Amino acid sequence: LAGLGPTTYGYLFEGAVKFGIYEVLKPAVRSMLAWSAALCAVPWIDSKLLGFVISGGVAGASASVMLCPMEALRIRLVAEPDFGAGGWVEGGMRMVGNEGVKGLFKSLPAMLSKQVPYTVTKNVSFDLITTLAYSTVAAYGVTICSKTKVIIPLISAMLASVMSCISSQPGDMLLSVVNAHEGKRSTVDFANEIMKSDGISGFFVGIRERFVHVGLIVTMQLLIYDFAKRLVGIAATGL
Repeated sequence: LAGLGPTTYGYLFEGAVKFGIYEVLKPAVRSMLAWSAALCAVPWIDSKLLGFVISGGVAGASASVMLCPMEALRIRLVAEPDFGAGGWVEGGMRMVGNEGVKGLFKSLPAMLSKQVPYTVTKNVSFDLITTLAYSTVAAYGVTICSKTKVIIPLISAMLASVMSCISSQPGDMLLSVVNAHEGKRSTVDFANEIMKSDGISGFFVGIRERFVHVGLIVTMQLLIYDFAKRLVGIAATGL
């Protein structure tokens, strides 16, 4: 259970920021793109997909800043169990004492390389797949009922989880390596080291295991996200 504390708090705030900002930004960015398209006479800017991608990118970057310190501490506690022998809070204070506050954020570039593709792929693909699925079902004359609103989000969430695992794997690999080592080596240094030793395949070590645990987490996240939206009166994702 090493790293459970920072994992719990880190992902609690990260999830709130990520999904909250994404949902708030979607209509705002869409309006901004429509205005920009009319002002610049460039119709392709007024794109629903582009709006989703921008919203997901901003949400992912914001979540990265929130999660980075806790993720750095989590990985250090897992890599060096004795580091937090007195508890994860003490481990965090020790890390700050040894490396300064900058030590908690040294993996921010790696975190961004993981979280931005992860968030964009996860949220945008979930939006697009559910939209396509609901429109296809409606085109065949099938009534959209409560069962449909469970089956479609479930299948869409599973597909989105696979795609988000693939897109974020290189960043996840970098994040693990950067946070597991002390010192001043940058994210780029570690990326070059992986490329020289294992090539592109080095960034995808452990992806099968991530398909299982991240796949389950992402699927549950998206189902809860969709349910919570409907609970507060927002239309189901894709409708």
